[in-house]
Amino acid sequence: MFNANFQIIKTAMDVAMLKQNVHAQNIANAETPRYKRKYVVFEELLREYMKLQLTATDKGHIQSVRGLPQPRIKEEKALFYRNDENGVDIDFEIAQMTANGLRYEVLSRLMSKNIEYYNTVLRSA
Repeated sequence: MFNANFQIIKTAMDVAMLKQNVHAQNIANAETPRYKRKYVVFEELLREYMKLQLTATDKGHIQSVRGLPQPRIKEEKALFYRNDENGVDIDFEIAQMTANGLRYEVLSRLMSKNIEYYNTVLRSA
């Protein structure tokens, strides 16, 4: 019933929530010796997915059945900010959390607009 936008927006919202949790975890461990900063990889995977998407120009063409890529949590291995080998820069994490929160808000509004469009169509039918 819903178009692909719903799945893409839902996945993007899930990724934004995962990023918030990872940033919070990094901030919580900012004083832990030898803690390695974690980060979420998704945008690069999505970009590759979009490049490889098959386009069906005829009803007889085989449809692409690949799902959206899943986000991955990775560790920053070589970057340390302190002598105790902790890799967390609190200022950077807070800035990333703020930007990510704004991204989540925009995605939430996009999802609301998409639902509003469907409600308009259903009410007028």
